[in-house]
Amino acid sequence: MSDMLDAGAESYAFFDVDDTLINVKSMFSFQDYWYSVMPNPEEQDAFASEMRRLRDENAAWEILNRRYYSYFAGRTVLQVADCAEQWFQNLERTVDDLFHTAIIEKLKEHQDKGEVPVFVSGSFPAVLIPSARRFGVKHILATTMEVVEGRYTGEILPPQTIGAGKAEAVASFLAKTQVSAQACYAYGDDISDLPMLEAVGHPFVVSGGRGLEDHARKVGWPVLAPR
Repeated sequence: MSDMLDAGAESYAFFDVDDTLINVKSMFSFQDYWYSVMPNPEEQDAFASEMRRLRDENAAWEILNRRYYSYFAGRTVLQVADCAEQWFQNLERTVDDLFHTAIIEKLKEHQDKGEVPVFVSGSFPAVLIPSARRFGVKHILATTMEVVEGRYTGEILPPQTIGAGKAEAVASFLAKTQVSAQACYAYGDDISDLPMLEAVGHPFVVSGGRGLEDHARKVGWPVLAPR
């Protein structure tokens, strides 16, 4: 969201978003909303069928993530950005427990100490910007979709911010600063967040995701309830 370095920052706190900070899977929630305002039954059925098949096959999240973005081919950047704002406003109206209050409190604690929060997500900036704006987060490391003549092509650009790609994105971000990874924090809920958590000095696990709590207890990492 911002390439500006943070004057005087001595630490960053990297937050996964879906199921860590918010109580929805933003990519799929957005896609449902998109099809509700931009009806395309044939494409919607194909999307749902492919996502269901990939889940049934236990496909790697990197594969599912890449296939998800293939359905953006032909959508304009402006259409998606406008729809994302409407989607977020609808979430705030309709989802009472949208934000994980305990983790939002941790984010605010970091801000109060001068430790700069950063969103790190396999989702895409347009759906993350509203939450970032709400909580004063100016850095987003997320999936970048290829754009040609104002339209998405359905391809994504590296790094793919899933699994090891999250750690790669964090390392690249920190390379632009003089801040040590050992001075930084990270929060995640899913086993796919493990590389990011291992990349910093202070990892925290949010309960409720796949496989990560067991690992956290084995290695002695703190486990936080989302509320």
